[in-house]
Amino acid sequence: MRRRYLVLTMAILVISAMFASPCAAEKEGFGTKIKNFWINLLSYPARVTEESASVLADTTKNGINVVTNEIERVAEVAAGDVAKTKELITEPITGTAETAVKAAEDVIKIPSEAANEDKEAPAAETSQ
Repeated sequence: MRRRYLVLTMAILVISAMFASPCAAEKEGFGTKIKNFWINLLSYPARVTEESASVLADTTKNGINVVTNEIERVAEVAAGDVAKTKELITEPITGTAETAVKAAEDVIKIPSEAANEDKEAPAAETSQ
């Protein structure tokens, strides 16, 4: 009698495991979606900060280039190259304007670039 109950119990467990496996796989897919949502939600500020730091670095680099070019022009004019006087006056203005425009364009792009990186992140995780 005990053997019958044991065999019946084992059969029920095996059948339950067979039916539970596909259901668990579906729930795992849903769980993965939820996990990816929270990962993306929590990593978005970090990505925005990363993009902001990149824009700041590029803007600083462009600003340094403007200052370096201005110093070169001052040295050329001081050495007697009077033809460079016009560039001495106009280059800082145009260089600063170009740097400001580039920085503004990059700042506007930050949220969309961070969001695009968020969409790429789950694909990279699922392929691993």
